[in-house]
Amino acid sequence: MNPNVGSSVEDGNYRIGQRLAVWGLIISAGLAFVKLAGGIFAHSAALSADGLESASDVLASAMIWSSMAIARRPADEKFPYGYGRAESLAGATVGTILLMSAVLLAAHSVQRLMGPPVDLPSWTLWPLALSFVLKGVLSVAKHRIGKRIRSSALLADSGNDAVDMISAVVAATAITLNLIDHERFAYADPIGGLGVALIIFIMGIGIFRRTSQELMDVMPDTALVARVRDVAGSVEGVRNVEKCYGRKSGTHFFFDLHIEVDPAMTVLNAHDVAHLVKDKIVADCDFVKSVLVHVEPFTP
Repeated sequence: MNPNVGSSVEDGNYRIGQRLAVWGLIISAGLAFVKLAGGIFAHSAALSADGLESASDVLASAMIWSSMAIARRPADEKFPYGYGRAESLAGATVGTILLMSAVLLAAHSVQRLMGPPVDLPSWTLWPLALSFVLKGVLSVAKHRIGKRIRSSALLADSGNDAVDMISAVVAATAITLNLIDHERFAYADPIGGLGVALIIFIMGIGIFRRTSQELMDVMPDTALVARVRDVAGSVEGVRNVEKCYGRKSGTHFFFDLHIEVDPAMTVLNAHDVAHLVKDKIVADCDFVKSVLVHVEPFTP
């Protein structure tokens, strides 16, 4: 396998991911301005809440772009495992931004519930419809690229865009109810704002939890671990794979293996077997960046 081919494909995917982050930043900035201006002008808590969420997306997309740029840096003496953890850190930060946004939105909506009801104009639905369509396109594109390159940051941003779609539906429903029957659904708008805040809060917890686990070296999916074990066990000279630990950094995984070989084998031969195990895993498992192999004597 030519390592340069894999590297060029990975760089190409990273560039696509960065372009998506830039487009997300531009679109979120435009939507935030339209929705916040509309929410302030129409005195709509639901529209303002959705606009504030879009404003937080601008910061999130900027962080995703910068984290992907940092993660592409090659390993050096200071960071021998590379800079991939920048992605997990950015994903955790996106989760934190969502949690903070949810609290602010909830406070704003509660304040509106304590005030007099407001008549809403019908045009307040248009910014939400536009947001639903644009965020839907971004979410699908980011999810596809994020899954392809196993980017925690891009997947977190995809989930963030999906939340925007849900929040737009909730806000639009609240405003529609208010437009249909203002007397009966006088406070549907601020209640819709609370609904948006709750959705954002739940999604923020999920993203923060997932990316924080990566920062704490959570074990990879069992299917990936089983794949590495199978490949290592297929190498001639390996009697057993005793331990197999992995951790994620950026878009790839690092694995530590304990293999057992014939106790009568020379140190040189055991060393050669360990190198064969490492090379075969890296060649056959495209999700593995590097492997550290420890050799032990086989005990039946």
